Parts: sequence; structure tokens; C-alpha cells
Amino acid sequence: MNQKKAAELIKEYAAGRRDFRHYDLRGVTLEDVNLSGIDLSGADLSTASLTNVDLSDAKLIEAKLINAELTNVQLRQANLSRASFRGATLTHTSLLTATLRGTVLPNGRTSG
Repeated sequence: MNQKKAAELIKEYAAGRRDFRHYDLRGVTLEDVNLSGIDLSGADLSTASLTNVDLSDAKLIEAKLINAELTNVQLRQANLSRASFRGATLTHTSLLTATLRGTVLPNGRTSG
């Protein structure tokens, strides 16, 4: 069911929509997609699998990425304030200049 929602998100993003706050994307698989500038604040991406996804300049404020798998994901200049990556696996994922205020990192620690 949520994979259909992921396809809908990609289609609407391509049509120019950027506001996807509070979207339920639990367990989705996203591969080889550019979603730079998207607003996923409050979205639930728990147990999602993201591979080769560009989320540069995205807003993921208070997003849930609990137990998510991120591989080759670009989060450059993304706002990840108060997002939770608890139990997530980040492989070759760039957080360069991302805002991490209050973010729960995979090891359970909170950033300053």
C-alpha cells in the first residue's frame, strides 16, 4: 500500500509539488530519485529503504526514519531538526552542512 503512496509522491514531485508534510511512507523503497527541496517534515519513513536518493535542501523536521536503510543518500543542507534516525543504517550518506539540532542519530544519541 505505501509503495503506491511512494509512486504518487514521485509523480506529484515531478509535477512541481514540494509539500509532503506528515506523509506516511513507512516501509517504502525509493531508488534513484531526486527529491531535493522536498518538505517531509513530520513524515514517517520508518523501515524505509532509500538508495541513491537526493534529499539536498530538504526539510525533514521531526521526521521519523527509525530503522530505515539509507545508502548513497544526499542530505546536504537538509534540515533534520528533531528527526529520529534511531536504529537506522546510513551508508555513504552525506550530512554535509545539514541542520542536526535535536536530531536522534542511529546510535540513539541526540545532536546538540
